[in-house]
Amino acid sequence: MIRSTSEESDRDAATEMRSHIRYHPLKSRSKAFVLASAVFSNTFIRKYGIFSVILCLGLGYLFYTRVLYQQYIYQTLPLYQKSIRLRLGHSENFSNQIDRWKPIGNQSDRLQIFSAFFDPRLEIVHNFRVTDGTLPFGSVRIFSILPLRIRRQEVYCHFKYASNRTVWHRADQVESIHENFGMEFSASYVVCKLVGNKHQVDIEVPVEVGITYGPEETMVQPTSFVGIHYPSRHQGFLLRTPPSRKLAICVGPAHHNYSNAARIVEFVEYWKLLGAERFYFYNKSITAEVDRVMSYYRERNVAEVLQWNLEGYEFEQELRYEGIFAALNDCLYRATLVGDFHYTALVDFDEFLLPLFLPTNATTVEETLVQYLDRRGRFDVHSFNFETVFFYGFYEEDYSQLPEWGNNTYLYTQVRTLRTKKPLMHHNRSKYVAVGRNVIEAGNHFVWQAMKDTSELRVPEAEGLLFHYRELCIGYGCETFVEDARARRFSNEIYHSVNTVCKRLFPETAGICPLGSE
Repeated sequence: MIRSTSEESDRDAATEMRSHIRYHPLKSRSKAFVLASAVFSNTFIRKYGIFSVILCLGLGYLFYTRVLYQQYIYQTLPLYQKSIRLRLGHSENFSNQIDRWKPIGNQSDRLQIFSAFFDPRLEIVHNFRVTDGTLPFGSVRIFSILPLRIRRQEVYCHFKYASNRTVWHRADQVESIHENFGMEFSASYVVCKLVGNKHQVDIEVPVEVGITYGPEETMVQPTSFVGIHYPSRHQGFLLRTPPSRKLAICVGPAHHNYSNAARIVEFVEYWKLLGAERFYFYNKSITAEVDRVMSYYRERNVAEVLQWNLEGYEFEQELRYEGIFAALNDCLYRATLVGDFHYTALVDFDEFLLPLFLPTNATTVEETLVQYLDRRGRFDVHSFNFETVFFYGFYEEDYSQLPEWGNNTYLYTQVRTLRTKKPLMHHNRSKYVAVGRNVIEAGNHFVWQAMKDTSELRVPEAEGLLFHYRELCIGYGCETFVEDARARRFSNEIYHSVNTVCKRLFPETAGICPLGSE
């Protein structure tokens, strides 16, 4: 192939030029350098620079505060709480003060206060602001009736000490308890932290607390104080050991001259067979016969009866059902913090939570409720929720198992053996057993607020049910029913216990407890 003279001359020139050029190897760039160069290029900065800087700072702040939070809640506060000693001064008989509803400020405002409890759980206070040099070691939770639309920043806690000095500060948390239905007034709780100096080991705690409501510049002394209930002294008031007792029972206020003495005796004796150790009753209005029964159990340290003198409201129009949600939450904290109970069941006089027979190696095992809860419980469970079935009063009753020696023949758990076929789903008329130290706010049918990382255990129908002995159908499948006599598992024991108690209390009626009216 013949090449032109011009082509050859061009090639020779290019070759000669390359021979005079010195080549320098490129510097190797790290991946981080390349990424940074790309991110902060002129084009990126022009378009997204300000936004990216803000985003980076925000993410850094969140990471930083998260690390600090973890250290604060899991290291600083527990170590501080372990290092201190709490004392009540010279007024250590404060717990003898009887809790009653008392006015907050002007009585015409209809604000009231009932009780207060010291809560040493650190998760409650970790978000509360404190001044430099101090740390929170617990909080005081106050149960009250307040307006639903309250100006929370105008609620103040006033702490009274044994030395009669008073310290006040703005409430850290003011909340209406759920299920208030938007009424004018609501059962509420007010939470105020207690703090100590970082270098202080011996700390005096208040014995009473009051509430004021209004702007700070119009501050006046509280019209009423209530005693603060503390955990037992052997724990240093700080829940340093596991609960020493198992199961307590809470019942809402008895009202409208409640008269069924027989039902209360059956209720207490049957729940005792299920493992209950203590009962909390709230007396709004009862007959002399029912008062005799409650006094009997109170004198034997089986029950605590609190006077529920809540007046001045049109219930179900201005305030829910006798202030029941204040009673339920008061009872939960009373049983957990003062009574030192692990479990608390929140039920009515016509309700029983029954663990059912479970097949084990072709046999059946009968468990008490406490045994069932211990077997199924975990550290991260805040409550056990039971589905409900109804044993209505208009179903045919069965007296075939009545013992010849039985004086009190009408025991709901023994003569009503027909119930609605299909249980209602959880949270619909259900009831539950709370693991007290894991619960923050109790509701009627389920827990509203619990400690972080805990959950509800929904009891399967095969393992347990709420047996609800109602008189009238409330529209939940009462047309279809089945026979269920499993509540007769304690037949001999319950008849014997009821007869024994009724003979002691009502000798004038040959040991028959009055049934009263529903």
